[in-house]
Amino acid sequence: MKKLLRTSVTGVLIGCAFPVLAASTVDLTVKGLIVPSACMPSLSAETIDVGRVSVKDLNLDTRTQLTPVTLQMGIDCEASTLFALTATDNRTDSANSIIEYGIGKTSAGQRIGGYLMFLDQGVADNTPVGMIRSSDNGTTWNSMRPDMGWQTNQLISIQEIGAARVPVPAQNTQVALSVKPFILPAQGLTITEDTVIDGSVTVEVLYL
Repeated sequence: MKKLLRTSVTGVLIGCAFPVLAASTVDLTVKGLIVPSACMPSLSAETIDVGRVSVKDLNLDTRTQLTPVTLQMGIDCEASTLFALTATDNRTDSANSIIEYGIGKTSAGQRIGGYLMFLDQGVADNTPVGMIRSSDNGTTWNSMRPDMGWQTNQLISIQEIGAARVPVPAQNTQVALSVKPFILPAQGLTITEDTVIDGSVTVEVLYL
């Protein structure tokens, strides 16, 4: 037993005396894309006013659906460009989920309600196009039906109808953007003063 111990210690000392040198490295790649043209999104109206809503007109135990509004959203590029759209909810503290955008809270800190957004009737360069969505930053694309709400974790683009679900370039695109606001059941809201309905979303163009 003592001999084995001495052999082990000697082996450690020899290993320390002749260290094995190995290079440890890591590579960083910086990549991107400079595009020759720019795209500008626009809306037929930048404010939706749902008016004054009386508490007595709210449903007690179900959501009160307010009047939906359909806007025209345009994406105009200097040249034919591959693009995608993202939506960022600027009121996430009062949002219910990635598909229901927030419209603020009561003075008691209760969520007021929200709104959903839907896309339909896409036309690119005077040709009807389909809407497609990606939840993995553009790696894969799936169709987006008119009844599918626009989620904040999705990229939205256009495809040629009847062709593969991949983005296609366009210079001038028009899409119907439907906004459907709602108020949560009145039994869960404490409203004793004027309460502002305050929703805000930012639509951004990304280049593919």
